This record gives sequence, C-alpha cells and structure tokens, in this order.
Amino acid sequence: MLRIPRLLRQRRPYERLQYRSSDDSLTFDFVFWHLSQDEGWRIYIINKIDYGTRDHSSHYAHWLHDFRDTYPYICWAGTIETFDQAKAVASLWADATALYVKPNEYRSFNQIVSDLKN
Repeated sequence: MLRIPRLLRQRRPYERLQYRSSDDSLTFDFVFWHLSQDEGWRIYIINKIDYGTRDHSSHYAHWLHDFRDTYPYICWAGTIETFDQAKAVASLWADATALYVKPNEYRSFNQIVSDLKN
C-alpha cells in the first residue's frame, strides 16, 4: 500500500513530475510542494534510487527526511522561491545523482554539482 505523505493530505498546492536524467540513465519521480510564501518549495523524491556501492546517506547524496514525511526531499541551501526554480533544482540534483551512482564515478556529489554548474 502506498503511504501518502502527511503534507499531501493537507491539500496544499503541489505538482508531480517525472524527470529523465540528461544522460538518459535514470528516471526520477518528484513531487514539488509549495510550503508557503516564506518557506518556498520543497521537492520530494518519490522513487527509490539504487546507489549501488556509493554512500547514499543523506549527507553524501544530498537529501533530507522530515520525521513527519513519508518521502525524502532534496537538500538545498536557501529558499526555492518559484516553481521554475524548483524544477531547475530538481533537474540539477537528478543529473548529479545519475553521475554519482555510476560505478566508475569517483567524484563527490558536491564536485559533480560544481562541474555541472560550470
């Protein structure tokens, strides 16, 4: 049985989208949740990700988990103010994750994000 996050039952504005990594290796299922004007958007990761031998703890793979929620969400510094910004964050995180999980990829998640931004 699929457990619905507590936030979804509160009937706040949300959008569910799938994203295919730019290298075509992974598909991600995200729920974009608008928390409030002050808190901005949160991006929940709905599908399970196979990290293989890579460290998949929240610190290394850049996700967080609120004790009230069923699903983890993308760790991002600062407020994500718009839905367009949330989609850009999700695509960057997904592309970095796709590279991070590759068996021959030895860079850290942070280094991959830095490389993708440049």
